[in-house]
Amino acid sequence: MGRSMRKLAAAFLVLITFGTTAVADTIAFSDITGTTGVGLTSVLTESVAWGDYDDDGDPDLYLTVRGTNRLFRNDLQTGTGGQQVFVDVTDEAGVGDALWGVGTAFGDLDNDGDLDLYVTNFGTGPDVLYRNNGPVGPGGVTTFTDVAFDAGIRLDRSSRGMAFIDFNADGLLDIYVNAIGDDILYRNNGNLTFADVAGDVGVDDVDGQGVGVVATDVNRDGHVDLFTGNRSNDLNRLFLNDGDGTFTDITGDAGIDQVGLGMGVISLDYDYDNDLDFDLYWTTWPGGGQPEENALYRNNGGAVPIFTDVATGTMTTDAPGWGISANASDIDNDGWMDFFVTNGFDPGSGPNILFRNDQGSDFDDVTSSLENGAAFDGRGVAFADFDLDGDVDLILTGDETDTNRLWRNDSENDNHWLTLELVGTDANASAIGAVIEVATNLGTTLHEASGGAGRGSFNDLPVEIGLGAATTVQQITIYWPGGGFQTLENIAVDQRLTIVEIPEPGTIVMLGVGVLTWLTGRCRHSTRHRPANRAA
Repeated sequence: MGRSMRKLAAAFLVLITFGTTAVADTIAFSDITGTTGVGLTSVLTESVAWGDYDDDGDPDLYLTVRGTNRLFRNDLQTGTGGQQVFVDVTDEAGVGDALWGVGTAFGDLDNDGDLDLYVTNFGTGPDVLYRNNGPVGPGGVTTFTDVAFDAGIRLDRSSRGMAFIDFNADGLLDIYVNAIGDDILYRNNGNLTFADVAGDVGVDDVDGQGVGVVATDVNRDGHVDLFTGNRSNDLNRLFLNDGDGTFTDITGDAGIDQVGLGMGVISLDYDYDNDLDFDLYWTTWPGGGQPEENALYRNNGGAVPIFTDVATGTMTTDAPGWGISANASDIDNDGWMDFFVTNGFDPGSGPNILFRNDQGSDFDDVTSSLENGAAFDGRGVAFADFDLDGDVDLILTGDETDTNRLWRNDSENDNHWLTLELVGTDANASAIGAVIEVATNLGTTLHEASGGAGRGSFNDLPVEIGLGAATTVQQITIYWPGGGFQTLENIAVDQRLTIVEIPEPGTIVMLGVGVLTWLTGRCRHSTRHRPANRAA
């Protein structure tokens, strides 16, 4: 049975359900680096990607290094006493690129049902594209082959950040790469071949110093847009997808006016104020007359959206920090998106910082909840529920003077959650770019299956959704890349679900706790699911 068919069958089951008891709300992350085997010392570790490369149901871990990159297989709870263990399988999998890896992401680039792997290299050679070969023989190990050259991945421009995006909605994942000079947009031609079309479609960002990129639908028209973070006093860029395979630079009109030594950017799954549009965050370095504060751009809506920098009012400027990367998730499942900012590079930098969202009004610094602290030279950061217990865990990479840190989320609260693994059929198989609205008795929240964030880091693909005190999900609407949508009703909380794109309309799906009806259709990508404009 193929992977998509297995997941389609799994969509009709409750996979994992957890009960809750009344507890006091606490945020606590346990440092389990030493017992899991993922700590790398005496080496600069740049970015990180979570992904279930071997299709065994739990997310594995890939780290880019100035040296040999490492792949760690998640062997869930196989250690002595039941502790979590990761096994270094770099050599057997064939993914030990030994240049200066900076960015990385997992995605199914050939729609064959398994996750391929892309790596950006800085200053030392072209990028790497690893095709997932699947397991070798019955019960064999999963291996990869570097097919970059044959695939047309040949440009050598000192790459940093990257993100997957299906910019032309053809059901194939494309690759956007930040570079020194012109940025790169590799269009997927099918058969795992690519061509750089950045200049043709208007996103080459000529002579920029690209560092970070996120792909997200900022105006909710069904077409995925691009936000790039640039350094060396170059303007950041917001490219609006015109829906015909080209983009328009709306940076000035949108109010994205900060310049400086910009580094990481985030948008993924990041509607910080729960007003049903995606907001943006940008990190920067101080010095040389540059701004010393990060920017939190609140999306005010509109066909050409206007953004307002609200970092000061929300207490997220992080002025002492030399911001390198950033990433977002809901650490306490309260239904409000939190985020992490990595700081480093300079001895005078402030520490890394974990921001907890106070219901969209402002943010609290909860970095003290990280066991053993985070006061070291941070680089990449990514979230995943690696132990499948319903809350997101956190990994942070760093420089040669300290080890990576893997924190298990041991927070206590009565909040509920839902995890959705999406499988595209008309859309790309990874469903990257899908937008999800989740309606409960407490309100509606917005989520996204993202292709990357920060400066080339990647969260696990299943979308982790915090529900707060809600005990039933009334409705989930999934807007698939390419125009399809599905509506699911009456979904139990505290479970992991696999949802495959476009079953037969009207199919009744038994989930063990009630009946769920699938409604399917097509969108015209107009104002159908765009929120009303809000005053700036």
